[in-house]
Amino acid sequence: MNIKSTFATIIMAFITAIPVFSQDNAIKFNVLYPKNTDLPEQVSNVIRSKLITALDRSQASTESNFNVFAVQPEISFRETVETEGLIREIGRVAADLTLNAINIIDGEIYYSISIPLSGSATGGKDAALKAMGNSFRPSDPVFVRFVRTARKRINDYYTENCSNIIEQGRHLATLGKFKEAASYLGAIPPAVPCYDEAAVIVREISPYLETSPDTVIVEHFVEIPVEQVVEIQAEPDTVIIEKVIEKIVPVEVRVPASSPQVPTTLSPKITIDGTGLDLKVNSCTGDLSRRHIIISTTVINHSSRDQNPYVYFDNAFTDEGSELRTLRIQSTNSRGGSITMPSGIPVKCSFIIKDIDARFNEISYVQISIRGIRVSIRNLPVQWEQQ
Repeated sequence: MNIKSTFATIIMAFITAIPVFSQDNAIKFNVLYPKNTDLPEQVSNVIRSKLITALDRSQASTESNFNVFAVQPEISFRETVETEGLIREIGRVAADLTLNAINIIDGEIYYSISIPLSGSATGGKDAALKAMGNSFRPSDPVFVRFVRTARKRINDYYTENCSNIIEQGRHLATLGKFKEAASYLGAIPPAVPCYDEAAVIVREISPYLETSPDTVIVEHFVEIPVEQVVEIQAEPDTVIIEKVIEKIVPVEVRVPASSPQVPTTLSPKITIDGTGLDLKVNSCTGDLSRRHIIISTTVINHSSRDQNPYVYFDNAFTDEGSELRTLRIQSTNSRGGSITMPSGIPVKCSFIIKDIDARFNEISYVQISIRGIRVSIRNLPVQWEQQ
């Protein structure tokens, strides 16, 4: 069998969500949430939804968790004005919407464009922001040109940086991040010289690509179905499970002694809608005398490009379904803000829920966003301080 067809067969059999590119128009992008501190959540959702519609016109949008390419929108305000009218306050805003075509694993930016936006409405700044969010049209030809150029730049980049991409793919595999490695290498176009070398690596790690989603807590981590297992001791409290298959020599899995690992103290269900980011919950403690709950986490940001990511505390609900509304990030004392997270370094990040009037057993759902990646935590027990 031809090695290229073998590569495609392996990818399709084990990880059908990972794209294998045979032509430019097969390259697709995840659309991230706008990266901006002053944008209301409703406006952020509208902009993302419209961008998805715009990319769909070029068949360039995907929701796959294993796709390495993404569009990261950013809003930069040029003008924010509020004036008093006869009856209601009138707001006017003007901004630039920058679209960055990026790789969410290594942080590479392939192409960027800037689109001017504006909006004005009675009702002040918030109304004007909503008008701005609705101001651009998904049918504008600028989005077609953006997709076309981004795809070309991606192909050019992979052609010019073959050896670096192969090295990064091998590094991800040695860390046990087999799906990330297959996603990263699977994005190499067949016309690129290192395509065959990538095919060999993916074929070697293919035994590790079968997943069992019901038995993994953090959903973008890979766990292998157990037939015969060998436990390889890595960092303390960390076990990598390797499936042993005769006559197949897999990529050697060795976690360097200095590789940062996040300690696990709780076992809520954590879902990370993206790659290049790890998060573990260290504790969740409530203090009724101070009327607050503190969720302590450790985050590892693997992006080398964005080492000061924007973090936003989206929402939280009790086990009885009540929404908790007074949310803060401890280091910023606000609901959102930029936090320094050097690439590959564990960083402590605490989230505070205030105005707590009564005890409850657990927080049923928490959602935060880091670097445009949505993180949800379910069934988080609350340990209450003794009064």
